[in-house]
Amino acid sequence: MPRPPVRPAGEKSTREQILDVALDLFTTEGFEKTSLREISERMGFSKAALYYHFASKDDILLALHLRLHELGKTGLDKMIDWERVAPHEWPGVLDEFIETLLENRKLFLLHVRNHDSLERLPHHHGERGDGKDDILDRLRLLLTDERVPRTQRLRLAFAFAVVGFGLLAAGDMFQDLATDDLRVELRSAVRDLLGPITAAGTEPGRQHPVTA
Repeated sequence: MPRPPVRPAGEKSTREQILDVALDLFTTEGFEKTSLREISERMGFSKAALYYHFASKDDILLALHLRLHELGKTGLDKMIDWERVAPHEWPGVLDEFIETLLENRKLFLLHVRNHDSLERLPHHHGERGDGKDDILDRLRLLLTDERVPRTQRLRLAFAFAVVGFGLLAAGDMFQDLATDDLRVELRSAVRDLLGPITAAGTEPGRQHPVTA
């Protein structure tokens, strides 16, 4: 049997292209109103060919959910390593986290607009069983690490809440807000929250300048 042609470097797989098309349709038309036929027609092949990659429309939605899950999990990896990240570096680390999520802003909109459909899906993550794969469990590990003073952990919790809700709200209520403007506002809010704890030797409650 002849081998399939080698995909050029950087070109997305058919599976990833299907997910991109589905993301556009689920976001604009809604999960319930989008059919597999519409997705396959956008891809330019038959519905039977679509079944080769996904057994159902639910499987496509779950794969898109896991895209966001993986983004969050990866973004938390550096934050969990307290011994390598000093408090004054936290704003920069959160900036990286914000940037990663902003690049995938449409995923947040998908989750806001299809919340009910997502809630009905079996969310198959956290399979390792050690509480480190699920994004909320990883965040919990981060914020309950007693090596870090409680005041600092509280402020980090507030900062993550601002980033999470800010992106969810921006996905639906502030769709017309440019990504660059949203980036500026999120970074400003994070620095307001972390400011008193991000300079070595600064006592909680004392203000100090934080550079970008």
